[in-house]
Amino acid sequence: MNPWREKREIGNATLYLGDCLEILPHLPKVDAVITDPPYGIGFKYGVSYIDKGGDDYMRLIAILKGYPLALLQYPEEMMRYCVPVLGAPDDCFIWCYNSMNNRQSRIWGFWGIKPDWSQVKQLPKNPLDKRITGEQCDSGVRHYDWCADLQQVKNVSEEKTEHPCQLPSELVGRVISFAKAETVMDPFMGSGTTGVACMNLGRKFIGIEIEPKYFEIACERIENAQRQTRMFA
Repeated sequence: MNPWREKREIGNATLYLGDCLEILPHLPKVDAVITDPPYGIGFKYGVSYIDKGGDDYMRLIAILKGYPLALLQYPEEMMRYCVPVLGAPDDCFIWCYNSMNNRQSRIWGFWGIKPDWSQVKQLPKNPLDKRITGEQCDSGVRHYDWCADLQQVKNVSEEKTEHPCQLPSELVGRVISFAKAETVMDPFMGSGTTGVACMNLGRKFIGIEIEPKYFEIACERIENAQRQTRMFA
């Protein structure tokens, strides 16, 4: 008996409705797992989400160990919960954004992935800086704020859905490019942003979502992205 309640195939995307703890062992290997796991004590994501923190969250993160992984989290939670389970990341970068809250940055950690920073071209804030133009620039690639131009998805944003913690698709698309992944999986698919980014980049996507409402939103968004990609192609 299949562990998922529903399976849909939309172009290059295969989407599963169900619990990733039960579904993951049945899925093929992928080039990268790129995800933003649900987290937040006191926040309610929907009827199918259990509000996880502490040991519960660490057990949830443990299912990702061994995968080529890019994971997004707040700095404190990354160090407190993810690193003890997954070990220190092989590489990372910080996404900074404007916010009314007291935390205005999150960390992308990479495990089993060597990011190719040259895949995303981000202009330096000061293009005349001698560290960029002078002899000191030996590699031609500098670790500048590749995602500093991207902000959180607000209620007034064009791509905003009902999901409370939606990421900008451009942000996830840049992480996919860093990872140079052709087949991507997100076991906490939410509103399907990782899938949308994959469709925009012409990559294959596998997504899992436990909440039916968000699963339907993800299916619609990914189908629309597929349709637009075909139209422009």
